[in-house]
Amino acid sequence: MPGIKDGLPALIRTTVRILPLLITVAVGHPAWAGTDSEKMAEELRRLLDQGRQTKAARPEFLDKMKKILDSGLSQVGPILLTESFRDGDYDRNPNWTVLAGHFSVDSSGSLFSSEARTETLSMQAGGELSDLNERPTEKKSEMKMVQGIVGLVTGSSLKNLEGGDALSKSGVSRPGKNTAAIYTKVVIPNAFRLQFTFRSDLGQGEGDVGVIFNKEILSGYHLRCHADRGRNKTLEILRYNEYKRPETVALLPGNGLGDGLNHHLTWKRSPDGTMTVGLDGHVVLQTHDQAISRGFDGLVLVNHQGDIAYGGIEMAEIK
Repeated sequence: MPGIKDGLPALIRTTVRILPLLITVAVGHPAWAGTDSEKMAEELRRLLDQGRQTKAARPEFLDKMKKILDSGLSQVGPILLTESFRDGDYDRNPNWTVLAGHFSVDSSGSLFSSEARTETLSMQAGGELSDLNERPTEKKSEMKMVQGIVGLVTGSSLKNLEGGDALSKSGVSRPGKNTAAIYTKVVIPNAFRLQFTFRSDLGQGEGDVGVIFNKEILSGYHLRCHADRGRNKTLEILRYNEYKRPETVALLPGNGLGDGLNHHLTWKRSPDGTMTVGLDGHVVLQTHDQAISRGFDGLVLVNHQGDIAYGGIEMAEIK
């Protein structure tokens, strides 16, 4: 059949040429916005239709390509929040509330926080002291993370560590030692696209960007950026359960982002619960989670034990 023979090479060549655009558009990278991407998308749709007519590729493959294309384009709705911090403050347009630690706008126009570990944290587990210079066991490492994130003060009992979290007088969880958090109120639907830049000046600590409920830091979904090169973690999608404990939904291993460079991240959640994360223009994580089906009412930035800067934040609705 000449139709198949003639159509297949053209379909493959064009698909290979456009596929990087297709993947990048799927996470909403701003560099591809505009007329050119729309024209290329239309060309790809035409080729997909041609592929069906000439049977140049398996129908399942063509259907999957069309689904990716349709879900990635023309889905971004109204912009809900933009913040560059280049105006030199964070108390207006929009207004941010510091929940813990200290924040300032640095010379590059990024929101900067320094909460680097400067001393040994004690862990009252059988009277044992844990030295941060030692390589901890997995269990001790998890306990330290819970201590920092949940907000227990140094020297808390093991009973409290396992069974509760530190609360402020208002009932909101209080971040722990060497942790800073800042929050802004914004109505966020369950499907959204979030873009921001992240920089870590030290090879330690983690930075969270979270969509949360009721000003509660330990809620909703968080995208965690790891800086510690010794943990074999780079990015992590977390979901906080009803006990305010983080559960890993997806993980990207690696050397972390503690290289002192600005990294552009895009986090997209589709209406069907598919979450896709892009790092510097490349899709690096994709998962599906429908455990949380309602919208969110705030955005939180967290610095846990590092020197971390955020900038270029944009939150948009996905329709």
